[in-house]
Amino acid sequence: MDEPNGSGDGELRAPRDGRPWLAGTLTALTIIEVVQLVYSSLKTGLLRLSFAGPAGGSAGGRPHRRSLYFREGQLVFAASSEPCDRLGPVLWRAGLIDWETLERCSAEVEPDRPLGQILVDGGAISAADLYAGVTTQVREILFESFLDTEGEFLFVEGPHGEPNEVRVPERTRDLLLEGLKRVEETERLLAVVGGRGARLARAAAPPSGASEFTLRLLEAADGTRTFAEAADASRLGLLAALREAEPLLEAGVLIRAGQPDAPPGIEVVVEAIPTAADAPAAPRPSGPFELYRRIFRRVHAALAAARPGAERRLDSYFERVPEHRRFVFDGVSFSANGELDVARVLANVTGSGAYRGAAARARSLEGLEELLTFALFEVKNVLPRPEAELLLREVGKMQVGKA
Repeated sequence: MDEPNGSGDGELRAPRDGRPWLAGTLTALTIIEVVQLVYSSLKTGLLRLSFAGPAGGSAGGRPHRRSLYFREGQLVFAASSEPCDRLGPVLWRAGLIDWETLERCSAEVEPDRPLGQILVDGGAISAADLYAGVTTQVREILFESFLDTEGEFLFVEGPHGEPNEVRVPERTRDLLLEGLKRVEETERLLAVVGGRGARLARAAAPPSGASEFTLRLLEAADGTRTFAEAADASRLGLLAALREAEPLLEAGVLIRAGQPDAPPGIEVVVEAIPTAADAPAAPRPSGPFELYRRIFRRVHAALAAARPGAERRLDSYFERVPEHRRFVFDGVSFSANGELDVARVLANVTGSGAYRGAAARARSLEGLEELLTFALFEVKNVLPRPEAELLLREVGKMQVGKA
């Protein structure tokens, strides 16, 4: 999920192996327009973004890079060199860990022991929390990319071989709509603080009961950093820092250009509602449902053999299912030998009254596929890489009827 820090040395180079590609500057096409093109044409490929970070830019003058991975027009992975985009700050901003935990566990990170594994093994978060956090990280890298306005892009069409794909709840269309809202909100709030290059300083004590977010921003806004630099130093990111800054300016806790501003109140992030698939397939429970049951048993057995208790982490997925979709897995869990009641999933969806016939089976299979994506994420997180790759290939063969 993390790319090497940008150094300004790497211009984006088109491939020489014959793969189709599209390149340009963000003055010709915005990132939203490029992503819209990828989505509308159902492209599979990798979109690389390079930002020079001019003075007053979104990264406070530091060059940086982001990469967005698409499969048939849908976002499946993302990586970034930006500190604010890394997993730890994303988990912190999502409320899954506190700042003290983030600092303590970050100090234990090693090349073969990433932060996510440390947090789960130490009981700070569950395996499902980690998966939800990585999915949120992918979305946030996309949204933060939309806020950058100066740089270059290169989209290379074709399979990208990224092994850590996740299933983002929203379709790319919904992500684009949310991204547009964030861009509009960012522009409004930048006008309030005086732009990315504005320098804010604390002029009063923090408000009673101030959150960790507020305290981090107040610490970073020292009167010498630009606002973009303070947003980065606080690990809030640009938009989250702007949302914190607006009421602080209004209350006079932060001041700009020697005097407090008095803008209106602050807005809260609204979670987008994912759309359900509308596939026409009409499988019987003994067909693809039985296949999912076999796959889950195989994955469960591999996790149980790899590390005691690892297989029980699969059940944590059901605790993190969004409320409006929880009915799909009502009463469903993994048994001691890895059995999953897939028929119960279909019965739950049908019994909800929202889906019937083929639509109910399609929604049930979509839910099982989302669970499988999480289970395979766990495989890659728990098993040694060679064993994980062998199991992933085995699952792939099972899915096409060759195992």
